Amino acid sequence: MKLEELTAEAAKLSEDDRASLAARLLHGLEKPHHGVSDEEVMSRVREGDADDGVMITFDQLVSGLRFRAR
Repeated sequence: MKLEELTAEAAKLSEDDRASLAARLLHGLEKPHHGVSDEEVMSRVREGDADDGVMITFDQLVSGLRFRAR
């Protein structure tokens, strides 16, 4: 089955079933070779709180992820 066909079939599922499928697929991926500490996350949150100019929109995030996946 091609990815497009699989995507079309998955779109027919309920939202809960799509979320469950997404979780199963994500958990099936190889673990990343890098980690981000809780301290790093909190540092970035504080940085964003102090200067919202460092933040990006959700659309910018998605666009960057799509670009990176190519």
